[in-house]
Amino acid sequence: MSKALDATQLSKDEVIRRRILESARMLFIEQGVENVNMHQIAKMAEVGQASLYRRYTEKGDICMEVVLEECQPLFDEVKAYLDQSTDIPILDRLYQVIIKFVTFTEAKVPWLCSVSRATPGYRPLQSRLYQSMRNTCRELLTEAVEQGEAADIDVFYTVEVLLAALHNIDFHIHDQGFSTKQILLGLHRLFIEGLKKDIIDN
Repeated sequence: MSKALDATQLSKDEVIRRRILESARMLFIEQGVENVNMHQIAKMAEVGQASLYRRYTEKGDICMEVVLEECQPLFDEVKAYLDQSTDIPILDRLYQVIIKFVTFTEAKVPWLCSVSRATPGYRPLQSRLYQSMRNTCRELLTEAVEQGEAADIDVFYTVEVLLAALHNIDFHIHDQGFSTKQILLGLHRLFIEGLKKDIIDN
């Protein structure tokens, strides 16, 4: 969460909201999201349960806000990088975005993945995190095709395949034992080297 504003600059309601989200985040990390209930969150945040339920009708609503708060630094980092790297080849920029996504996800698994799955109407590839990644990758790949850096591919489908590959990184790392290096090398071979115009044309 942003530390730019101290408590004296925030409304009472915002202070309470942040206490709730930070308390939930800590409990999710320490105990696992499935083992945390609304009563525990209210107690740790030092707010009444009535006050908690006025803001959030169920734990899933808190999970949704926690995920958005956690993902915002990644969104900001990707935007700043792309704004400052216009002179770098487009596919190289795409790979750096992929690295940032994988690094971000790895640092927060498994707890953030568990929190995401507890959000209402959970559809992983339609979440804010994946929608942001989808839009960024579509823009970069479209530009790469237009500039002749990438082959004339179906950009929308290619991006969906990339997102499918990125999904469940926690499972790939913790359950299947793949290293981050393995994952990134594989993604680079398929979605960077594999899409270059001269390679496909040959």
